[in-house]
Amino acid sequence: MTMAYYQRPEVEDIDDDSRIIRFRCYNPRKITGSRIAAIVGQNEHSSEFRAACEIAGLYREPPSKFTEAGNVMEPVIREYIRENSARYIGDALGKGELGVEDPVPAKECSYEHFPEAAPFGGMVDGWVNLDGKHAAVLEIKTASNRSDWFGPDGEEIVPPNYLLQTSLYCDLSGMRKIVFVVGFPEEEDYEAPEEWIPNDDNVIVRIVDPVPMADYKKQALEWYDKYIRKGITPKWTMDDTYVVDEILKSAGY
Repeated sequence: MTMAYYQRPEVEDIDDDSRIIRFRCYNPRKITGSRIAAIVGQNEHSSEFRAACEIAGLYREPPSKFTEAGNVMEPVIREYIRENSARYIGDALGKGELGVEDPVPAKECSYEHFPEAAPFGGMVDGWVNLDGKHAAVLEIKTASNRSDWFGPDGEEIVPPNYLLQTSLYCDLSGMRKIVFVVGFPEEEDYEAPEEWIPNDDNVIVRIVDPVPMADYKKQALEWYDKYIRKGITPKWTMDDTYVVDEILKSAGY
């Protein structure tokens, strides 16, 4: 049996004048939900430059207390919504028996739930089933700012970047609904996330339709051909300089 061989990307040039990086990429990563949002300018936490560096394998965001706490809380929130699905979801997906299905574990699927969708891909947080069949993508979030999930008049909303991210997974799976389950830890919970307990006061649910993805996917594919296939990044901005610094260090500049 031939073993798969991973070849690291190579930095060929870091052009300070043009603010671009030229690279040689042998194993590009997928255009995930968060990356497609960055590519089309709808991810306030990332940029198309950073997305290109991540896809090329030049940069990986280091873990933070927020991501680490989210990883601990995610299965707890999934179990909570499983036990309380009738109360939180009701008949929003149709009449029938509700269920919450765990995603395929990351190590069992090589960290990819959509292996046939390249260059798109990613991983879901689970599925909401109706009568034993997938009826919605389950997206679990932990957030410190409740106001992001409520409009100016108190109406229920979903941050646009999160909606776009998860809409990609609906598109790839053929789902027509998203169930967002959002937990709101307090600051002290990030220090001991294993002690956080979900309840009616610190969990909300949003059940929404995905946005159409055809135009976004077309834009992302054109971007992929322009940058990743040609081994060049978009221009970095001042907000991206920390990414450039990390790439400089890892490349030995």
